[in-house]
Amino acid sequence: MTHLKYYFIIFFLFLAFKQNLSALANEDNEKIVVRLATESKLMPLYLAPFYQENPAFTAHYTQQLEQVLQFDLNHNGMTFTLKNESKAPVGNFLDAVNSSSWKSLNVYYVLKILIKDNQMSARMLSLSSDHEKSVNNIPLSGDLSQDRRQIHRLADSLHKSLFGNEGIASTRIIYTCKTSHGLKSIAEVWEADYDGANARQITHENSLIVTPTYIPPQQGHASGSIMYVSYRAGQSKIYIASLKDGVGRRFSLLKGNQLMPAITKQRDKVAFICDYTGNPDLFLQTFDPEKGAIGKPQQIFSTYLATQGTPTFSPDGSKIAFVSNKDGSPRIYVIDIPAPGASLKNIKALLISKSNRENTAPAWSPDGSKLAYCAKSHDTRQIWIYDFDKKQERQITKGGGHKENPTWAPNSLHLVFNSADNNNSELYLINLHQPEAVKISSGEGLKRFPAWEPKFSK
Repeated sequence: MTHLKYYFIIFFLFLAFKQNLSALANEDNEKIVVRLATESKLMPLYLAPFYQENPAFTAHYTQQLEQVLQFDLNHNGMTFTLKNESKAPVGNFLDAVNSSSWKSLNVYYVLKILIKDNQMSARMLSLSSDHEKSVNNIPLSGDLSQDRRQIHRLADSLHKSLFGNEGIASTRIIYTCKTSHGLKSIAEVWEADYDGANARQITHENSLIVTPTYIPPQQGHASGSIMYVSYRAGQSKIYIASLKDGVGRRFSLLKGNQLMPAITKQRDKVAFICDYTGNPDLFLQTFDPEKGAIGKPQQIFSTYLATQGTPTFSPDGSKIAFVSNKDGSPRIYVIDIPAPGASLKNIKALLISKSNRENTAPAWSPDGSKLAYCAKSHDTRQIWIYDFDKKQERQITKGGGHKENPTWAPNSLHLVFNSADNNNSELYLINLHQPEAVKISSGEGLKRFPAWEPKFSK
């Protein structure tokens, strides 16, 4: 038992879950600098001031909607909005756009929004192709929580029209929010829009919850349930809950501690860490979203006196990346999913993270091309990316303050991660085309372990 406790202490050091870290004096809590080899230049877009005819809403409310759309356009990884141009030939909503005048201002796109009565319409002109996209008669309710989602849908519709792929403005994230109640600490699962707004509590266990993840939906559907680890029974166990009621049910009756579940995109397997054999090792469980765990779990990686952690599946479900300290310090390894009954001695692990000696929390990008993970660099935990095509590691974030637990957006371009300090932990959004991260969470509590909603096109 003494050895087991020792291994789990190491295990949670991997996560930095209970570290007593001091805040850095010069840390800027509103902005984290990101170092990137920019993969493409952002294209300038002019968002004209919202045009109104017989509006059913106040000017202040309309301004709030404009700010939501501006955030979406500034953080989609493809465009950035220009500040008001004094020479901009805007006119009213129906006026024709003068392409030559806009091109002289080095503008790629012009977007005009009309709010008439309680409906919104949009006109987007691409100046390089003179292609115009119109979206008409979007209903507005006057409830900001509902209408901001209408704005997100509009932003994604325009993104698809211009760039041919799905935007991420309509997606959501889950995370844990930890609060103190006297001597007791509680962490519940929350869900929010991708920009941190519309946050709502999902679980109400009055216990400690860590590492939630969405159960991937069927093709063309939205996620309806989550998997997470809870200490409500004393030991850490894996639970499944609906996003509607947040009531958790046991994933498995397996003995021992179970931690860090990961689910294949195909919804047929769950990888997790369990110590019921006496050591925190990597296990694989056949799974059905309706029936739960099927059959007995298979131990797929174990090394004497080593701790495994944070598994993540490749998109095709054929490989798993995970953390192990089998060679002395926590590093990222990849294995092929072994056949049932395969001998552990025949399972070979490929070392991925070679630049740093302390690495945790790998996350496989949905397109399969990259791994994001956390690595300690110059005494600070930063977000790194391994590129499978180039076989290269590169550091994404820099600056003061620890960063942890990256999670990919469905487009494999954006990441959300949490800062890591016992006194202040918030969520940050970045994408691989832009040089700065933006804080998206607010309010009471330590926000940790974000997970992005999987999203599949119909």
